[in-house]
Amino acid sequence: MSRHQKVGEKFLKERYEKDSLFFTVYDHYTPNFHRAIVTGKFYNKYDCLDLSQADMDLVDQIKKTKDKLPKQKYDWPVTESHNYGWFDPLVLLDRKDRRFYAPLNISPSTQQEIRIRADKSMQKPKFTGIPFKL
Repeated sequence: MSRHQKVGEKFLKERYEKDSLFFTVYDHYTPNFHRAIVTGKFYNKYDCLDLSQADMDLVDQIKKTKDKLPKQKYDWPVTESHNYGWFDPLVLLDRKDRRFYAPLNISPSTQQEIRIRADKSMQKPKFTGIPFKL
């Protein structure tokens, strides 16, 4: 036996003794329901609050606030996504008047893409080679 093997064995023995002294490995875990929970989990059925003990006025106020829409909660848009549709249009739009309302059925860039995809000479052949080097 060489010197390195002896040192390795001593080290492993010492490590095993310390681990067995300070660490406990459990094969089966059973929760202790009588112990206070450190952090509550919203999905835990044993850790939820009993609403009969809560103040019903406070619970109703929380429910009403949660059900409100952003326009009912705030006077002005809070986020950028609130800006769209927050205010009514400044000018009323008559969709029957073609001078002010002329929607495109298809945009020029989409028309060009359709023409390119329809042209068989512009299509690339499908790759059938090796996807990566071995």
